[in-house]
Amino acid sequence: MTDDLSTTTEHVTSGQAEIAARTLAWVRENFLYMRPDWKLGQDDPLIGNGVVDSVGVIELIEFLQREFGCTVNEDEITERNLGSLGAIGRFVYAKRSGNGGANGPAPHAP
Repeated sequence: MTDDLSTTTEHVTSGQAEIAARTLAWVRENFLYMRPDWKLGQDDPLIGNGVVDSVGVIELIEFLQREFGCTVNEDEITERNLGSLGAIGRFVYAKRSGNGGANGPAPHAP
């Protein structure tokens, strides 16, 4: 079993890699326990590959909020933010860094 958490398309910080690795461990324990040889790369789709279903997305969000102390708003529940381990690493890292998530900073109220 080998997981490829490297990426060739974007620079990944150590914080993003750590988030992706911890999320991978959680996904393996909760969704892939019956398929230990399933190879899951950084940019492999979690939903499209059948790793996580719609109920699993809710469980994943609960894990991310509990584990990393960030809030995932309803409008942030997208493929772009949660569709792969790499997307999760970027999204959660940005949230924790105060950058408002992968979609950029949240707009300021007038």
